[in-house]
This record gives sequence, structure tokens and C-alpha cells, in this order.
Amino acid sequence: MIIVNLNLENTGLELKGLCEKLAEKASQGLIIIVEPREDTLRILTEAVASHMNEDEALAKLAGELNGLVKGIPGDLKRNVETELVESLNRIFEYLHAEKKAGGATPKGLPVMLNLLANTVAKVVSSYLNALGVNAKWVTAGQAGFTLVEDYEPPWSHYVSLVNPDGLKSVSKGVLVISGRSCVDHEGGEALLKKGMGSVVAILAASDLRVGEVYVPKANGGVYTADPWITDKARTIPSLSYSEALELSRLGEWVVSPQAVELAEELGVRILVSSTQDPFKECTTIGFEKAVEKQIVKAVAMIPDMSILTVEGAAMAGTPGVASAILGEIAKRGVSISMISQDASEIGITLLVKDRDLDIALKGLREGFSRQRLVKRVKIQRGVAVISAVGEGMRGTRGVAAKIFSAVAEAGVNVLAIAQGSSETSISFAVSMSDAEKAVKAVHDRVILDV
Repeated sequence: MIIVNLNLENTGLELKGLCEKLAEKASQGLIIIVEPREDTLRILTEAVASHMNEDEALAKLAGELNGLVKGIPGDLKRNVETELVESLNRIFEYLHAEKKAGGATPKGLPVMLNLLANTVAKVVSSYLNALGVNAKWVTAGQAGFTLVEDYEPPWSHYVSLVNPDGLKSVSKGVLVISGRSCVDHEGGEALLKKGMGSVVAILAASDLRVGEVYVPKANGGVYTADPWITDKARTIPSLSYSEALELSRLGEWVVSPQAVELAEELGVRILVSSTQDPFKECTTIGFEKAVEKQIVKAVAMIPDMSILTVEGAAMAGTPGVASAILGEIAKRGVSISMISQDASEIGITLLVKDRDLDIALKGLREGFSRQRLVKRVKIQRGVAVISAVGEGMRGTRGVAAKIFSAVAEAGVNVLAIAQGSSETSISFAVSMSDAEKAVKAVHDRVILDV
């Protein structure tokens, strides 16, 4: 049995060649967990919220779905296109009815999004059938998976395989699973969060005693840096789970951070491959003892950030100040990407997305307007976070010095610094105008050592 996590964020819409390669392994038994692009689902979400008119949304969805069926031959393509039209009609009949009734209900939106996700899975199944493979498709819910709303460890991954017999009963031959289309504990339709299809794949691999999950990418493997920033970027042969977790949090979207954590817990390897050769691993994510020991393996960038510095002499020695500051921001639904605090305790620096800065500022002003702890709040927009990642950094002397020497020699000013508690990453903030120079400096001088 072979398990493949087919996320269209990784592969793009060109499925013909990929499905031909997948079909070659059909005789060994094949489970393909399919996830649509998040932008596709967002089109429907915006239409529900009236941020996009129905005709515009329909046209965009039709364009996206039609892009998937290129390469399906003859009569089968016509049949698939007919299914696409029927699915779109059902989605927009549902949308129109819900909006006419005063807005989409909490249960109505998952139904529509699941229809869309299922349509993408059906297209993949149709490709395989066109290639002479007897493929069937089911939803994740039908395969025995359930959304976990009251999640506690060890089920902190938002989805659980509650019916292993259900998975075993359908996992014969070639099976395509709509990886985001699930059910809740009452059996109602539920849409899993972005990236949860990769969690479904890891859970399926563990239950069926398959030791690895293949994840094809359009450009193959995980790179030492963004190839769009430096043409010297190369594929990383192997990553530890810790390294992969850091990179997934930084936006190197191969599988979700939850899937990496779960893979480590269950001992499942993640084999990142190429869409041109989906069963030849380019990057292996596994246990630390099985990976190479290069000190720094990758450098990643998070663009479009803002620095928010909270200062006040009264903050020094006052218990709970940092907690209160973070709490006021968290209450507004803002995620903090990086934190750095002065040893003197009179200042704390936070990094948030540019789009969240005004909300975070409002939270601080409302939360501390009657207190004298906070004297001033400084902001700086147009910032990027640069992170160097590598298991070998743990306990190795001089790594930070080498990183910051390389950055300084490139003429880049560092605005804030933080190190992860796992000691597998060092992050720092620079202005957006210097971000690419900083990435190239760390990549060339530290990773490649040239």
C-alpha cells in the first residue's frame, strides 16, 4: 500500500502527468488524499460573506475547476465537465437560498465548501479512471475520520480516525479521499482546516502500518532557500522532524505543522518528491539519527511584518506584564510571530503581520489606557523575519556570530533577534528592502560556506 498526500498548493493544477505516474503504482494499492487550493475555497467564502458577487465567484470557480480537467481524454472529459457544471450549480443554488434566507448558516457553509472539495477529489479519480485504473473516491468522513472540536492531547490535531474499520473497508485497490471533507461527532458535515488533509494522510499511514507518506511538489523537495530569491538554492536531502516543524511554521508549506508533529509521534516518514517523479524522494523528513548533521540547513523569510515595541519604566519587576500585553493582543485574534524582551524588563518587542498591526495597537490602547505601566508604543511597518534553521545549531558555538557577521557584511541592519526554545532556529527582523540581501547572505556565507 502506498499513501500520497496530493495538495494542490504544492502541485498546482497540472495533474495529467502526475496522475499518469501515480497510475503506474496502482497494482500495489494506492490511497491518495486530495486537498484543494485554499484560494479556491476562499472564493466561495468571500461570496458567502458578500465580499464578491455570485457571478464573479462562479466565473472564478469555473476557471479553477476547468483548469484541473485539462488532459482528460474524449468522452470522459465531457462527463467530468458535466459533473463540474452540476457541482457548481448545486453550490450556487445552495448559496443563493442561504443568502435569501438572511445569510449562510454555520452548517450551510461547510456543506458548500465540502461540495467544492469533493469535486476536486472526483476530478483526480476521473483522471485515474481515464488511465485504466479502477479508482473510487470517498470523503474523509466516509473513510472513518471525524473532526475533533474539543481537542486535547494526544488529539491536538483537529481530526481523529474514530472508525479504523471504515478505513480498512474502503482502502482496497485505488482510493481517492477528499481530505478536507469530514464529519463532526454528530455526523454533520464539517470542513477540516487548511493542511488537515496531511494529518489524515499520516493517521491513515499509521493505522494501515505504512511507514511513509509521499508528498509531491511542483518544484520537488524542500530547498535551502527560496529559489526565487537565490539561484544557488538546492534541495535538502533530509530534515529532522524538528527542522521540518520550524520550516512549516515559517511558511515552507509541504505539510501542516500538526502533521509534522503527528508524524514524529507515530513514526511515519514524510517523503517530499517531485510531481515529475512522485515516488522518488527529494527530501526525507524523519528521525534525527537518520538525517545529515549540517549545522544550518535552510533560511526562510516571512515578509510583510510589523514591529510593535511596548515600553515603560514601570514594567520592570512587575509580574504579569508580558502576559497582559500578549493577552490583550490575543483577545483580538492577532497571532504574534516573534517576541524579544529587554533584560532590563522595560521593553518588549513583538512582530505581527502588517495587516494585523492596527488591531494589535487598538488592543494595547484599550487594555492599558487606565494603567501607568506602558509609557509608549513604537511601531515600524515594512519588516521581514529571516529564520535560519538547522538541528546542528543546538549546542554548537559560534553559529549566531557567523550568521550575524554575514548579515552585517551584506550591509543589512538587524532590528530584533529571537532564538527558538528548541535551539534549532535563530530568527531576526530586517526591513523589507534588505530582506533578500539578508537571505542571500545567510544562504551563501553560512549554509553554502562560500
